[in-house]
Amino acid sequence: MDTFAPDQLTHPTAGLLPRQRSAADLDFHRTVSRKLVHKAAVSEVFLTDSARATADSYLLAAQWPRDHAVFQPGPGGTADSMVIIETVRQATMFTFHEYYGVPLELPFVAKSFDFELTDDQAARGSFGAPQEVTLDLVVDMPAERRAGRRMPFRTHTVVHAGAGRPCARVTIGGEILDPALYRRLRAARPAEPGLPAEDGGAVAATPAQVGRRRPDDVVLLAAQPGDDARWRLRVDQGHPTFFDHGSDHVQAVLLLEALRQSGLLADGPARGALAEVLTGLRVEFHAYGEFGTPILLDARATGGEPGTRTVRATAAQAGRPIAQADLVFRPAALPGGPTS
Repeated sequence: MDTFAPDQLTHPTAGLLPRQRSAADLDFHRTVSRKLVHKAAVSEVFLTDSARATADSYLLAAQWPRDHAVFQPGPGGTADSMVIIETVRQATMFTFHEYYGVPLELPFVAKSFDFELTDDQAARGSFGAPQEVTLDLVVDMPAERRAGRRMPFRTHTVVHAGAGRPCARVTIGGEILDPALYRRLRAARPAEPGLPAEDGGAVAATPAQVGRRRPDDVVLLAAQPGDDARWRLRVDQGHPTFFDHGSDHVQAVLLLEALRQSGLLADGPARGALAEVLTGLRVEFHAYGEFGTPILLDARATGGEPGTRTVRATAAQAGRPIAQADLVFRPAALPGGPTS
């Protein structure tokens, strides 16, 4: 489909909709279609069910795996913050496709993520069991912007885990583009010099220092001499999670993980990911990350409230920032300890 007609986007109250249900009625027995969350691998799909609550608010169910290939539970079994963010990203795309009639071929462009882990005790699963969670998601898209070539939106989500306890909140800002407009915007991208990957060089840390198990999941490389940065982004287009499906640019999930890893290393690699939990992340994307040109990252500790460590991180390419983030880390609480 080459063009998008405004009348293709429906209002959530139009047409046949699932019956209204409570969170207790949501189903966890099967995942939603992988196409509706923009995933190629079924194993990467976390959402299992949904229901409309009001005109622009929705209930969704998800199951977090016992042990994801990349995003493993942290200290004391606390869910990886990236799993929480990814679940809400999937919920956002699913909601627009399922309830607003957004065609699958329309590109979603991420502009911002605002994440807070509000209760890391509630975000802990039972040992050896997948964790079932529910989400309350509200769509913020003025009715007059629900048609056209460029549709900005925000979603506000509260994640409930355990016995229905809220454990996190996530706000995502972005826009949905007409495919023809997206092609025009991307037509001006620079040509890819040489190989499209930036995967050569020494990794910047051991997997344990950035909270990962495999060397392939370390996404930061040591900066080359003369680079005005601390690290280079490792772009491995064969990675099954960070490049689950094809793309003409570096995907947001990889940039988010790079910013997280750079935050852990900001005070030096000796700190180690097991000592801390990412409890806050506010990131804005300013431009697409292009293949073939190094993306450089810099992260500096900025202090923080008592009991926290804050970091300002920037990803830049060709001399301009493409993403800027503020991250908050707190010491990991032991199982049964005080809620942070």
